[in-house]
Amino acid sequence: VLAAGIAFNLLLLGYFKYAGFLVATADALTGSQFSLGDIVLPVGISFYTFTQIAFLVDASRGQAAEYDLPRYALFVSFFPHLIAGPIIHHKEMMPQFGDPKTYRWSPDDAAAGLTLFTLGLFKKVVFADRIAPYASPVFAAADMGGTIPTSDAWIAALAYTVQIYFDFSAYSDMAIGISQMFGIHLPLNFNSPYKSLSAIDFWRRWHMTLSRFLRDYLYFPLGGNRKGPLRRYANLMITMLLGGLWHGAGWTFVVWGGLHGLYLVINHAWRASRLPMPKLLGWLITFSSVVFAWVFFRAHSFPGALAILRGMFGLSGMTAPGLLKPVAAIYVALLLAIALFLPNSQEIMRRYLPSDFYAIPSPEGGGAKIIWSPLARTALLVSAALAISILLLPKASEFLYFQF
Repeated sequence: VLAAGIAFNLLLLGYFKYAGFLVATADALTGSQFSLGDIVLPVGISFYTFTQIAFLVDASRGQAAEYDLPRYALFVSFFPHLIAGPIIHHKEMMPQFGDPKTYRWSPDDAAAGLTLFTLGLFKKVVFADRIAPYASPVFAAADMGGTIPTSDAWIAALAYTVQIYFDFSAYSDMAIGISQMFGIHLPLNFNSPYKSLSAIDFWRRWHMTLSRFLRDYLYFPLGGNRKGPLRRYANLMITMLLGGLWHGAGWTFVVWGGLHGLYLVINHAWRASRLPMPKLLGWLITFSSVVFAWVFFRAHSFPGALAILRGMFGLSGMTAPGLLKPVAAIYVALLLAIALFLPNSQEIMRRYLPSDFYAIPSPEGGGAKIIWSPLARTALLVSAALAISILLLPKASEFLYFQF
């Protein structure tokens, strides 16, 4: 029954998300011209597929305590997390849906939720969307076979690096914030990953709930680290390759996942050697590796990714005219400094503004309730940020993770 349930979910995901990719790959290998027509991807299918699989697996293990159908339907379809996560778990959500206190109006929840939502919306429309024009034309030129000079290649790669950072962290804040307005507390999903000192640390900070799912429902069932180092490294590679494919139906996403699998293998091997790693060097290696991998994640083709990388390594020269102006480098540097040196949203609410912040972890390490009692000046700052964000909304673009 478990196998049938998992297969049903994966077959639906496979048809809607990967059928076109598989057919295109087969056509490229065989020279055929088979077509499935246009397949419309259901919104959020990547996220609620994982949510349902986790429930099925836990039910088979006797770990799913609640089977109430309306609560289960609400758990799976709860709208704030559907487009870009976090990937929620039944143990941290269904008890909330069954608690009568959840449905009582709470000014504290409304204040905390609206503040966090505003911080996320501001990051999306002011930071992420404003930096996107410095990445998109360069990657488009690379995908069309253009030669990318070194300066443009680095600016575009770093621009996308900060764009996806602020875009994804914005959605995480907005999802958690709007949920708390309804009295529902979602798990934290983002914790300043560009401050990481290792690949292991990066995946504890980036898309934290995806890392949790891949660990608990793929890496551990494969054997984890219980069958020796070689098996452990193989399990890491398999997990990250599939994690990359989950992000998108394309071989560039598989390469991105494979690169992060390789980073994790090297990181674990280095730790096993017990050799020291200076913090600054660890950060530089980690951040550079992440930027390198983002090129494959962003490019629409292998030739496009390789064109960007050739430019980054100085193999394209300066023969091609630059697409970007010097102001692009300044804006990229500014946003990168914000990501690296300023506090993230939960740190802002905890330390840097008058507030009382604490996280209540669930038994599975998720769920966070934010208690937020702003002073008048803080409320005015948040209101100003919300007003600016609303004024910029007509120019806003869709979230990057919307396509996954």
